[in-house]
Amino acid sequence: MAVDGSCLGVSYTDNHLFYSVNDPDKKNYLKHIGSIDFNFDVKHAIITGNEKAFPALKTSLENLKEKYSCSSVKILSPSTEECWTIVPRSVYEDSAEREAHISLLMHGINRSNIETTWIPVSNADYKLPLLRNRETMQGFNYLLGKFTDSEYVAEFEIGADWQTHSGVNGSFLKVYCQKNYLSVASFILGKLRGCTYIGYEDTADLPYMWSLYADKLSWMNGFHDTIYAYGQNSHSVIQALKSFWDDTGAIEIMNSLQVMSVDAEEKTYGFKLESAYPAIMMSLNKDAEIEEPSS
Repeated sequence: MAVDGSCLGVSYTDNHLFYSVNDPDKKNYLKHIGSIDFNFDVKHAIITGNEKAFPALKTSLENLKEKYSCSSVKILSPSTEECWTIVPRSVYEDSAEREAHISLLMHGINRSNIETTWIPVSNADYKLPLLRNRETMQGFNYLLGKFTDSEYVAEFEIGADWQTHSGVNGSFLKVYCQKNYLSVASFILGKLRGCTYIGYEDTADLPYMWSLYADKLSWMNGFHDTIYAYGQNSHSVIQALKSFWDDTGAIEIMNSLQVMSVDAEEKTYGFKLESAYPAIMMSLNKDAEIEEPSS
C-alpha cells in the first residue's frame, strides 16, 4: 500500500510519553521526536481509563495528529498485558487443542474477549500465539479513535521493525529495559526465534532472574551477533547482566540517531533517546512502504 501522510509512533515509561513522527517523503527521516511529561503513570491511565488522566493523554495525541498531519498511529502494547508462548504444530492445527491451550493460558477471561494472533517463528514446526484481553485494550482503542488508521504493536515486534529497517539478517537479541520488567526477543535469519518478558523488583535480582529464565529457554543462551538494549533503564540493566552477555554478542545501546540509522533536523534531545526508540521504529511505518504491484 502507498504511504499517505505521516505516521505517529507512541511509547511510554512511567509518567513519560515518547513520540516520533516520520516524513513519508524522505526515507528514514523524522519530522520530530519528542517527550511529554505528565503527573501520572501513562500505562496505568490508558489501561484503567482514569477519569482525570485519560482526557489529557487523548488531547495530547490529537494535538500531535493535527500539528504534524498524521494519518496513522502506532502505539506500543505493553507485554505485561499480553500472553506470549510458543506451541507445536499439533496444537495450532487442531482447533480443540488450540482452544484448550488458549483457555488454560487466559484462565478466567471469557473467550469472546480474547484476541488471538498467530506469529510464525524460525522453527516452522512451531508458532507463537499472541493473546490479548480485549477489555484491557479498550483504552488504547478510545485513545486512538481520531486517527484514520491505528495499530497497537507488541514489544517483540519492534525487533521485526528493526530487521526490516536495518537489513540485518543474522542473529540478534532485542532487550527493552523497563523499570520493573525486561522484554526480550531473539531473531535469526530474518525470523523471530523466541521472546519472553521478565519481571523484577530490583536490578540486583536480574542475574538470578536471567539464569532462571535461560534455564528453560535455550535461545536466551544462544550466540547473537548483537544485543540491542533500549528503554529508560538500559544502562543499569547492562551493568547487571554484562557477565551473561559478554560471551553472547556485542552490546549496543540504541541511544543516537546514527545507531538507529535515522535522521532528523534535531540532533540533541532533553531526554534519553533510547527511551524513544520503540516510538521511532514504529513511526517509520516500514510495512506501509510496500507498494502494490503494478498490473
